[in-house]
Amino acid sequence: MFYYYPNGECLWRSKGQAAAARRRHLSAEGGTAGHAAHQPGPSPAGLTSRRPDLAMRTPRAPPPRPAPLLLLLLLGRANGLFPEEPPPLSVAPRDYLNHYPVFVGSGPGRLTPTEGADDLNIQRVLRVNRTLFIGDRDNLYRVELEPPTTTELRYQRKLTWRSNPSDINVCRMKGKQEGECRNFVKVLLLRDESTLFVCGSNAFNPVCANYSMDTLQPLGDNISGMARCPYDPKHANVALFSEGMLFTATVTDFLAIDAVIYRSLGDRPTLRTVKHDSKWFKEPYFVHAVEWGSHIYFFFREIAMELNYLEKVVVSRVARVCKNDLGGSPRVLEKQWTSFLKARLNCSVPGDSHFYFNVLQAVTGVVSLGGRPVVLAVFSTPSNSIPGSAVCAFDMTQVAAVFEGRFREQKSPESIWTPVPEDQVPRPRPGCCAAPGMQYNASSAFPDEILNFVKTHPLMDEAVPSLGHAPWIVRTLMRHQLTRVAVDVGAGPWGNHTVVFLGSEVGTVLKFLIWPNASTSGTTGPSVFLEEFETYRPDRCGRSGGGEAGQRLLSLELDTASGGLLAAFPRCVVRVPVARCQQYSGCMKNCIGSQDPYCGWAPDGSCIFLSSGTRGAFEQDVSGASTAGLGDCTGLLRASLAEERAGLVSVNLLVTSSVAAFVVGAVVSGFSVGWYVGLRERRAGAFLSNCTTPFSGCQPGGGGLGGGGTGEGPHLQTQPPHPPLSRPLLNPGSWRVWVCVCVCVHAVFVCKGPGRGGRCVCVRAHEGCCRRVCVSRRATRAVYLSVCEVVAPAA
Repeated sequence: MFYYYPNGECLWRSKGQAAAARRRHLSAEGGTAGHAAHQPGPSPAGLTSRRPDLAMRTPRAPPPRPAPLLLLLLLGRANGLFPEEPPPLSVAPRDYLNHYPVFVGSGPGRLTPTEGADDLNIQRVLRVNRTLFIGDRDNLYRVELEPPTTTELRYQRKLTWRSNPSDINVCRMKGKQEGECRNFVKVLLLRDESTLFVCGSNAFNPVCANYSMDTLQPLGDNISGMARCPYDPKHANVALFSEGMLFTATVTDFLAIDAVIYRSLGDRPTLRTVKHDSKWFKEPYFVHAVEWGSHIYFFFREIAMELNYLEKVVVSRVARVCKNDLGGSPRVLEKQWTSFLKARLNCSVPGDSHFYFNVLQAVTGVVSLGGRPVVLAVFSTPSNSIPGSAVCAFDMTQVAAVFEGRFREQKSPESIWTPVPEDQVPRPRPGCCAAPGMQYNASSAFPDEILNFVKTHPLMDEAVPSLGHAPWIVRTLMRHQLTRVAVDVGAGPWGNHTVVFLGSEVGTVLKFLIWPNASTSGTTGPSVFLEEFETYRPDRCGRSGGGEAGQRLLSLELDTASGGLLAAFPRCVVRVPVARCQQYSGCMKNCIGSQDPYCGWAPDGSCIFLSSGTRGAFEQDVSGASTAGLGDCTGLLRASLAEERAGLVSVNLLVTSSVAAFVVGAVVSGFSVGWYVGLRERRAGAFLSNCTTPFSGCQPGGGGLGGGGTGEGPHLQTQPPHPPLSRPLLNPGSWRVWVCVCVCVHAVFVCKGPGRGGRCVCVRAHEGCCRRVCVSRRATRAVYLSVCEVVAPAA
């Protein structure tokens, strides 16, 4: 048990140790307690009592109370758990949804699709200048974005591309459902200025073809889609053209067990990654690909083989290959990449133990922020963890630098992964791009030593750090995770602001203003949560059937020319304006206070949209300066999470409030118990002071030896009629309160209660329980704090 000494010491004792310690403690108090039990004598009042613990003692000052200190400590910890998540400055009313133009498959002259036609099942969207191409199930649509419309987006051309009956029959024979044995467009690329390259799943027998961008007429014969397009429409894939070559990342077989990064077409030989090698790929999910410099970079997530001792841990990766790779020699890596390397992406909240966002969801193209070539990436936590999303930025020069660092290896299947010493790395460096003028002018000329090293050491030791070594945006208060991202690096009338749009899996879009820093640290100033708005139109895209799967946001693309966002869902495409400035019209304070770089206050008293290059008089302040001098007006900045969805509270507020409630409750309960026990002791002392002999039967209101004071003669009792009070271990009138508090990240486990019978309610066993609770909640760390509190009520 825990034992508290009046000098403030609180120690753990066994039962025997506690008893001995208590005897020593009572003996040290001048014999007033320990000796009184065996040597009864007159009390200071001249009375002899059988209750030595009720004898008068010199009052002591109450010991210091650590509860306020504990509360302050926990408040400090709670405030440092996660970055603050302020609510948006504005929330767009749902009424605005009715004014957003939407595409639901309508053609010229028809308001709705043909009666009886299947619902759309959109897979891919490609914008080329002012034309939008939509890849659907069995169909490809061409939609003109000009002239702007406020009602309906309609297609001008439609290509119907169905699977032939024989492919459908084979698909059904392999056990697939009828709805799966269709032709889903999974690759939609611009091959050149006038040609579209399109691939479809074709009833689990993928096929590709070239089409005219203007007429959607086929150009040439179909080609196999193997390693270019997935068999199953549910499988992820990425593709891009570079220098006339097609780079794809997908699966190459019906069972989806052979993941591959593949190069085809063009004038260079076909190359692929090593087949069925878990060091290269382990159940990857491909997210995006970008071209930068002499390499193609692929972003994906997979199961980390270097962390296999932790069972299945999903991590985010970036891999790269040389565009001019020609493959290895006939002995090693023939028709396979000789430049393939991969590294982990680190997006985590720093601290004593980093909190990682491991699940990569979306990546932007390479943009220039603060003079840096940067990609923005959205990460989330695993589905069985606490919900959370983060946005991290990665400098492509830092990404390239990691691939020039140390390699990591596993020497045996049972050993852990360790860095490879530099003196064991062959020269020229494995993974480099061969080129004319170098020692080896082609990758096929590399020595076998280099090729074998590349084959067995594809993983880099260091992870790619995010800019600023912390997420730029963190959101943990949403029911749905963020899965899509679009960035405008030229927002505002002067094109000097950066706005990030983040789409959740159900179509809610969050708009942030960020302040990139051009310093070497790569940090960013505090982001401003400008606005939250919806993009899914249930009246046009469907209210039921498919549930949230039918409302899943497929892509989010910025259409700068029209000042809008193109949000694609399985059943529709919605064009949403990047700002709703008109909602602030009539109130200058609202317009200026919105801090929206797309909005400005015009001299005519309206809040207007400011496109890039706007010329004219307007007022704008995105710095967040005080608007107090602009007067008041109705409806100042619509609340968002101030009118939050029910049940959403700040994590920091939750932790702080919970800890404060329990600590304050423990102190109050301690005062109450101490006051009650002290009252009982005082009443008992007053009662005994009325007795003339130490063995008199003390009755309420009685005096002398008689029972009840009637004078009928002595009536001796050997036991008082009242049950004896428990012997306190501490000073009279004081009581002990033990508070055990366990704080996890996003979890609070608290036990409290007063001591009973010389035993603390909360004992050391709770420390292990605390750690187990935190581990079960997947917290990053457990903080076990305790207070042994003595509360002395006023006399």
